[in-house]
Amino acid sequence: MKTITREAETAIETKRSRFIGRSFIRQIPAEALAAVEKLRAHERDATHHCWAYRIGRDGEQARYNDDGEPQGTAGPPILEVLKKNDVTNALLVVTRYYGGIKLGAGGLARAYGEAAKRVLEESGIKELRLMAEIEAAVPYPLLGALEHYLAQAEAEVAGKTFGEFVTVRLRITADRQDDFEAFYARLTSGKASFSILGREYK
Repeated sequence: MKTITREAETAIETKRSRFIGRSFIRQIPAEALAAVEKLRAHERDATHHCWAYRIGRDGEQARYNDDGEPQGTAGPPILEVLKKNDVTNALLVVTRYYGGIKLGAGGLARAYGEAAKRVLEESGIKELRLMAEIEAAVPYPLLGALEHYLAQAEAEVAGKTFGEFVTVRLRITADRQDDFEAFYARLTSGKASFSILGREYK
């Protein structure tokens, strides 16, 4: 699963029209639409605010809007940039300030696509992994062995709580969860317990 690393802004100029590309990290459609409306309110004098988003594990929630440009000349080229790069949980908005010279359908599609491509490049793309978040308790003498295993498994240790047992809060890739459970059972011989707190892409 891929998404953008950071939110960014870039601009290009084509025949005196200025196209400003902006990227937003969004995981809920309503929040993506709210970002568009906020931008629209902030830059009321812009000619168009065209956008597209992909949201969900496989980008299954996808929408675009031409915002008054000829049908298919703005939103679809922006969405295509997201699809081509397999990016999800991201919104791209391209704001146009009209420069007085008409670009034609082909020119518009190229300009919107190029502005979207530029801002996506500036945003960077990262691979997200499905992580299992676990809270595991171990007797003090077994903490070293657990920590060694977690280091070998490239797990993230989010924190430790010291009480009757040491409770370790950790994140491990979901595909290693079964292996961790087997190791933990061998390590503690049923003398302690762990709980799965959830799964999340990180």
